[in-house]
Amino acid sequence: MTLSWQVEDLTQADADAGLQLSTEAGWNQVARDWSYLLKAGQGFGVRAEGRLIASSLALPYPPYFGWVSMVLVTQSYRRQGLATLLLQAAVDHLLTLRLVPMLDATPEGREVYSRMGFVDVGMIDRWHGQGDGMVAGPPLVASLAQCAPLDLQAFGAARLHLLDELKRRPGSAVLASDSGYGIARRGRHSTQIGPVVAMTPTVANGLAAQLVQVTAGAIVADVPRSAENLVRWLSGRAFTVKRRFYRMALGRANGFGDGSLVHVIAGPELG
Repeated sequence: MTLSWQVEDLTQADADAGLQLSTEAGWNQVARDWSYLLKAGQGFGVRAEGRLIASSLALPYPPYFGWVSMVLVTQSYRRQGLATLLLQAAVDHLLTLRLVPMLDATPEGREVYSRMGFVDVGMIDRWHGQGDGMVAGPPLVASLAQCAPLDLQAFGAARLHLLDELKRRPGSAVLASDSGYGIARRGRHSTQIGPVVAMTPTVANGLAAQLVQVTAGAIVADVPRSAENLVRWLSGRAFTVKRRFYRMALGRANGFGDGSLVHVIAGPELG
């Protein structure tokens, strides 16, 4: 029997239900990630048996593109077309806003997205390692506004609202100067370093080194393959690659912004 699923718009009231899905999948998001995504973007979901069983999210970065993320299906409802259905809902939402849909795909997901017209624009490796936890931590930056022009050039869209959200989280470490900035924030099982945006590889490596120094416990960092200097530094620190993502854009062979300035992305759910 073919089931007819009803796609619903999600609200911030669905943050806890979304967190259950990402936790089941072993992802690193916390409740505040879901609250932010559902406030800044548009979530979509399917319910069964009185609970949320699948989700997707469209996060707009006007005026050129938007991000598709949090495509999740609970284990007992997989292989029934829900992921494709909800992915299409997020894509359609961004197209309605006249934004190019983009996403970071796993190798398995890449095959599905390619058939939908998504094209590779870059590769990203997830590096795992341990922090030093040697000092109390850097002073928090009062404002990241000084970094907004550089970030706009690097990312291709204004996202100061996102950077401020990451900065304000309890336990976040933030470093910034006119030459670059870096943020580390607590995740469910690991501290997530990113974004790190810098004018030169030397500045980026210095920011990453300081963030690793002040972080205790497990660390993950999603690093574009193009950030070769940082890749070498991470390898020298005994960090290892545990996962790969393909950055993809719908019907477009290149991304937005100046990728040479992005040394660590914010995360596959954020761009």
